[in-house]
Order: sequence, then C-alpha cells, then structure tokens
Amino acid sequence: MSLQSKLFVAPGKAFAFNPATPALIAVFAGIVGVFVYQYGLLAMLGAVLFLFLLAWMFGRPEATTLIILFVIYSNLAVVAVHYHGAPEIVSVGFFLLLGLPLVHRLVVQRKKAVFNPVFFLMLGYLVIMLAAGIFSQDAGRSLVRVIGYLCEGVILYFLIVNAIQTQAMLRKAIWAVLAAGILMGSITLYQSLTDSYDRSFGGLAQLSNTVINTGEGGGGGEEEGQFRLAGPIGEQNRYAQIMLVLLSLAVSCALNERRRALRILALLSCIPILAGVLLTFSRGAFLSVLLMLAFMIYLQRLKLRYVFLALFSAVSFVFVAMPEYVYRIATVSRMSSLASGQFRTVDSSVRGRATENLAALNIFLDHPLLGVGPGQTSQYMEEYGNKLGIKRLESTRRAHNMYLEESADNGIFGFICFMAIVLVTMRQLAAVRRYWLPRRPDLASIAAGFLLAIIGYLTSGLFLHLSYQRYYWLLLALAGAAVHVLQPEKSAKPKPSE
Repeated sequence: MSLQSKLFVAPGKAFAFNPATPALIAVFAGIVGVFVYQYGLLAMLGAVLFLFLLAWMFGRPEATTLIILFVIYSNLAVVAVHYHGAPEIVSVGFFLLLGLPLVHRLVVQRKKAVFNPVFFLMLGYLVIMLAAGIFSQDAGRSLVRVIGYLCEGVILYFLIVNAIQTQAMLRKAIWAVLAAGILMGSITLYQSLTDSYDRSFGGLAQLSNTVINTGEGGGGGEEEGQFRLAGPIGEQNRYAQIMLVLLSLAVSCALNERRRALRILALLSCIPILAGVLLTFSRGAFLSVLLMLAFMIYLQRLKLRYVFLALFSAVSFVFVAMPEYVYRIATVSRMSSLASGQFRTVDSSVRGRATENLAALNIFLDHPLLGVGPGQTSQYMEEYGNKLGIKRLESTRRAHNMYLEESADNGIFGFICFMAIVLVTMRQLAAVRRYWLPRRPDLASIAAGFLLAIIGYLTSGLFLHLSYQRYYWLLLALAGAAVHVLQPEKSAKPKPSE
C-alpha cells in the first residue's frame, strides 16, 4: 500500500478527496496569520504553549490541583503581576484553573459534584450580603465586596472541595500548602539572618511600611527601629496569620505520616514557618500561637515533657537571638491601661485599634439588622471613632477585628451566618476526629490539625479584619475536603493508594 493510502484511506474504503479541506486549512492559516501580524510571533507561540499547558493540566487533575494550591498559598500569582509584569488576570483568575479538575471529574470520571452543608450556608451568606448591600448608602462599593466573596469564597471553596476526593490527595494537598510555607519562611529567615532588607528577592521577601521600636537606643541617642518582614504578602500581620495556621498542619504531618523521612521533614518545616511568624513582630500572632499550643496539647495528645522542652528551647533562642521581639511582646501588658482610661501610656497602634474596634461596635449597635453594607464600615469609622476621644482618626480605617467588622458590615443576620459556616465546619471536624481516634489515630490527627488551624485563624481574627480573604476560605475548603474524604463510610475500605 502506498504512503497516500496509509495516510488517507480507511480500511475497506476508497480514498475520497474532500474539497472543503483546503478551504478550512486556508481559514486556519489566515487566523494564525492575523494573530501573528497583530500580536507578534512570540505571542502566538505563547498562546500555543498555553493551550498545550491547559491540555496537560486537564489530563493531570491531581498535579494541577497541587500546583494551584502551592501558587495560591505562596501568593506567587500576585507577585508575578506586581513584580514581574504579568497580566492582571493572572492574579485575579489564576484559581479558576481549578475548574479543570472539576470538569475532568464531571466529564471524564462521570462523578457527581460535591455539595456539602457548608457550601449552602455560604450561599445563604452571599444572599445576606446582597441584601445588606442593596439597603446600604453605597450599593456599588458593597457590590465590589460581594463579588470578591463570590470569587474568592464561594467558587474557590466549591472547586477545592471537588478537587480533593481521596485521603492520598488530601495528604498531598496539605503538603502543597506546607511547601509554600517552607518556601516563604525560608526566604524570610534568610533575609533576616543576612540583613538583606534592601532586597525583595523577586517579591518573595517584602518589608512592611512600618518600623517598630525595639526599646534600644542608637548611637545618636535616638531609639533604634526594627523592620517587620512581610514575605510575599506585603503586609506583616496577614503574613503572620497565614503562616501560623500552617504550624498545626506541620505537627499533624509529623504525627501521622507513615514514612519517617516525611515525619522528620514536617517537624523541620516548623522552623521556617515559625520564623515567618516571629519576624513579623505581630503581637496578635504571638497570642494566637500560645492558644494553638494549648489546644494542640489536648487535641493531638502531645506529651507534656516534649512540649515544654520545645517551648523552653524556643523561648531561650528568642531571648538570646531576638531580644527586640521580647520587648515587642512585653508591650501587650500595657493594654490593660486602656480599661482604666490611661490612654497615653499605650502605644499609638494599640490606641488606634481600640478606637477602630469600639467604633465598629457602635456602628453595629446603630445598624443591628443588616449593618451598613459589605465593605462600608470604613466609611463610618472616622465619624464614630473620633467621638471616643482615644485617638483621632484622620482617614478611613477598617476595624482591626474580624467579628466586629462583620457585624458592622452585615448586621446580626450576616454575623450569625458567617459564624455558622466556620462552626459547622469545626463541629464536623470534631466528629470525624472522635470517630477515628480509637480506630485510626493518623486520620484523627489530620482532623485535629485542621481544627487547630481554624482555631489559630479565628484567634488572630480578634486582632485583624478579614483581609486577603482567599486564605480564610481556602483553609475552610481544605477542612471541608478533609471532612468529606474522612467520613467513615468513605474511609471504611481505603484504596491501596490511600
């Protein structure tokens, strides 16, 4: 048989030339030519490469999910836009690539999508936000916040819960976010040890805009300052917040991984992760770590002698290597002066936060049902805050408390639904942990790890508003996936790969 026959003749059929084929080739070539003429050859090659990348990601849903989790948690997409000239769509819509594993699940695997009770609570919260925005003074401003929640909350949650369907995948997902924490913390630690404060390492080691007082005097009699490191996030308190929740996941892996090398790696990962928390000099994160440690002793059944040994070693190291951190934490004791009205003895940042939080409380009391509208508490902050006489506010400010701002934004209905989302998740995790504790302690440890991570985030929320919300909803999505795959009926007969 000739080469032409091999290429064009089907078995048992004669070759028939299709006159439409040259026309289709010509149209395709014309489209390519116009694209190249308009955008250039490199853009054309980039588009082709992107299509091949999409095809690769569609065919490998697990790898795609892990890569996207790593990029989201390490904030690499945002860094690529702000530091390396990537298009804005990269930071805004990168997480939507998680839709590829969802399509693969629905079309190729022919499985149903997962809709859990928390997802429906999130939809209810979305409706309340819309209602609060409609009745607010500036519906346009509220719409921006609602769209942000829809994308970084509802959609992200749904995609992650549907992308993680096995115990093996859940473990890999935990390691993906831990790997992001190791990367961020290691660069932050290196930046501090080498005093490389003039370098951002491609946006992965940013500095805060504020420099804190260390209590030590400089050569000219002035007080020395200390840089607050902010990692790839660019805001020190949020960086501390997303790092501290990784501590419990690292401990969980150190306790339940089957391979000894992974257990050691998980334990060692605590060093850069904790360094990332400490070098932000966040007082709220410090208090959150202490509370997490107390719950960790109870939930993870840690031996007290090992905990006290690790704690003693850490405290000793901080006293010797970071005396400025000790001074920073010592200022927490001065907060009691606020209750007695001695405002001048408290530093300016604490007085500012007290003003903002009390103002948010008063805003809620004046608008108890639906609040002032999503994202609009800051517009009322100056008016309400300056009536208190603690510190004068000169511009719009957000409340430094996730719960007070939520109440002021969306009223009592929004607050109840917002809290129901996280409390139902925690209740489900606690139930999973209780079931597996006498049967599979390793699975119980995973549930406990997510419980502790959520407790850490909620504690830090006492000192921070809900900014960079994708991290909060990503954490709840991973916890929701853990509840789904660790259900007794799904885990009774685990596959060999799990």
